[in-house]
Amino acid sequence: MNTCGREQEIVRAVSNGEWPDELRAHFAGCESCAETALVAGCMQLAAGPSNVQVPEAGLVWWRAQLRMRREAVARAERPMVIAEKAAGVAAVLAGAWGAAWLSSEAALAAAVGAVGLALMGAAAAAVLAVAWTRR
Repeated sequence: MNTCGREQEIVRAVSNGEWPDELRAHFAGCESCAETALVAGCMQLAAGPSNVQVPEAGLVWWRAQLRMRREAVARAERPMVIAEKAAGVAAVLAGAWGAAWLSSEAALAAAVGAVGLALMGAAAAAVLAVAWTRR
C-alpha cells in the first residue's frame, strides 16, 4: 500500500469539514488519500456524536450511596420477612388445629387441644415478636 505525505491533512479535513481547493485537487488524483478519507469518515461515523452528557460525579456518588443504603435495609429486613412468613404459617396451622380441636370427639379433644393451644401460643408469640421489632 502506498502512503502519501498529505494523509494527515486529509484526516483533518474530514474531521472539521474544511477542504481547501488545493487539497481537494490533490484528493481527486491520489488513491491513498481517497482511501484515507474513506477510513477517516467511517471512523468519524462510528465514533458517533460527541455531545454525550455524563452526570456529575456528586450525583453518581449520591445514587451509589442511596443504593447501598437500600440494599443494607433489605438485608437487615430479610430475617424479619422470614419471621413474618413463619408466623403466618404458624397461625394457619394453629387455626387448623383449633378447628380440629373444636370438631373432634371428646377422646381426641384433649390431645388435639394441647397441641392446638401450644401452636396458638407459638403463633401469638411470633406475632408479638414481629410487632415488637417493627415499632
